[in-house]
Amino acid sequence: MADQPQVLLFGSFSEDEDLETCLLPRGLINSGNTCFLNATLQALLSCSLVVQLFHGIKNRNIHKTGYPTLAAFVEFISEFKMPAGTISKDMNHMPPGRPFSPTMFEVVLKKFTPDVPNSISGRPRQEDAQEFLSFIMHQMHDELLKLEGQYSSNANGNGSSLVSSVEDDDWETVGPKNKSAVTRTQNFVPSQLSAIFGGQLRSVVKARGNKASATVQPFLLLHLDISHEGVATIEDALRLYSIPETLDEYRTTSGKAGVVTARKSVNLQTLPKIMILHLKRFGYGTNGSTKLHKSVRFPLELVLSRDLLVSPTTEGRKYTLISSVTHHGREASKGHYTADACYPRNQWFRFDDASVTAIGTNKVLHDQAYILFYKRV
Repeated sequence: MADQPQVLLFGSFSEDEDLETCLLPRGLINSGNTCFLNATLQALLSCSLVVQLFHGIKNRNIHKTGYPTLAAFVEFISEFKMPAGTISKDMNHMPPGRPFSPTMFEVVLKKFTPDVPNSISGRPRQEDAQEFLSFIMHQMHDELLKLEGQYSSNANGNGSSLVSSVEDDDWETVGPKNKSAVTRTQNFVPSQLSAIFGGQLRSVVKARGNKASATVQPFLLLHLDISHEGVATIEDALRLYSIPETLDEYRTTSGKAGVVTARKSVNLQTLPKIMILHLKRFGYGTNGSTKLHKSVRFPLELVLSRDLLVSPTTEGRKYTLISSVTHHGREASKGHYTADACYPRNQWFRFDDASVTAIGTNKVLHDQAYILFYKRV
């Protein structure tokens, strides 16, 4: 217990932080099967860039009907405002605020699970925190585009926030070692959210007798397979992500046409400011959903291997852990979610619904994390 913090440092801040982004940590009440919501929200609150984003738009004309997710977050973050006169560099002690129920997300949850008739109180089932995180991030991205007048709906009423370069034309580009490939690039219509979490993946398929084919695609989260026996750390999972795989029945459209064996590799082309790593612990088969209880270690400081990157000279390969979400329990469809989050002065807190507890890094660096949030340094 020697590394347990002796004081609470709620509200402390570093020299380069905006005072507005200093939040008073508060627990979130679980009214029944909403820990997936609570843990996800607490993890996102550790991202100062996200807090700054919502402080920047709080005075905009945002209505719940047109911007349900943005409106919910603006109202939500206002609940963590530091009490007047308490923000001080000399302030070392402050108890957490009283827990509250995040009822402002009720309309968002209804859209996430339209088949659930109940309100935020007493929901009939547990949901997947990663699925909810992916959902609200895409909702925020689309609503931010709409707010800036860049979002258009198609005939089915679904918004389109992806754009392909030069109207889906193929372009031959020169990559590493002067090797050319026919490249197609798809990207998000840029938003304030994709500027924080957005990165790019470049996948290259090589088949004998054919020009290499490359596809550049955007991502907001990286989904990592941890089931391989060689994966014991998050670095192992990332290394596996970039190892070339064999495609036994690849159908070519040019050169030597037909079904051939090809090799596919995936690398990171553009790195996000905040990288979200999803460890794929849940699977679905003939016997329903299952959970992988595998130990996977992760560091406070993560340096991406050059082999993972398209360009080995890419700067900004170093990341620091700012939060994580953990699923507790043996079954995928049940269990409980908690979040660990880093506040200013490297003070870590565990958010277990209404409970907020200061913890040391020995508790942070466990081996059962489900979602990891890393900030580029």
